[in-house]
Amino acid sequence: MKMSENNDFIQLPPIKKDTPSEVVSMIWQYLKLPEESRKRVKAELINVHENCGKEDFQIPNLYDIVSKEEIAEFEGIMRKIITGIISEASGIATWVYVQKYEKHKTLDEMLQEWQGADQFIIVMDTWFEKLMAE
Repeated sequence: MKMSENNDFIQLPPIKKDTPSEVVSMIWQYLKLPEESRKRVKAELINVHENCGKEDFQIPNLYDIVSKEEIAEFEGIMRKIITGIISEASGIATWVYVQKYEKHKTLDEMLQEWQGADQFIIVMDTWFEKLMAE
């Protein structure tokens, strides 16, 4: 792995093409962690690998790596982001429905009226067409 001095990019080394995508994803996420966190995660993984078969082995407490507060803060932020995305998507879907079926606008008219939401308007228009055809 190579990182620039200011960590503005990550370059993975060559990986076998039959490597499961989940493994590649985990490597990618691991490499995006700050160096100190990577050291702690790596130490825990080594500990699990070397000791998991032993009778007295205890599963590591993940909160030793990341605090409960940090996890709760991350979860709260993600909930707000996901809620915002769902709310915005619902709003656009409702707008497309009203424009299409109540105001009888064409797809081109909707695309002209709300530029920047082109792809979502096209998807919703197509989806409504399919639903109404059933």
